Amino acid sequence: MIVHSLSEDRPASPSVTETIVDAVSEAEDCDPLTLPPLWNVIDPEALDALFEPTRGGQPRAGRVSFAYVGYEITVDVTTETTVTVSIEPVA
Repeated sequence: MIVHSLSEDRPASPSVTETIVDAVSEAEDCDPLTLPPLWNVIDPEALDALFEPTRGGQPRAGRVSFAYVGYEITVDVTTETTVTVSIEPVA
């Protein structure tokens, strides 16, 4: 399992979708541009929007999992400042 955490309070933090693509390319030892488009399995804009703060600035908690390039991807938001992206090979 590979786990990437990013802090939402850092303005330069990559998006959730960028973190997913980076994690999978690291696991596959390949350039991110050689991976199939993420939008083949999930809408990247919707995924990023799912974990953006509410209009009132409140954080959103939640979890979503999906398969991508032979990995089970899980995005887990449990605190106000941390998003955890974990990938595990699909058995």
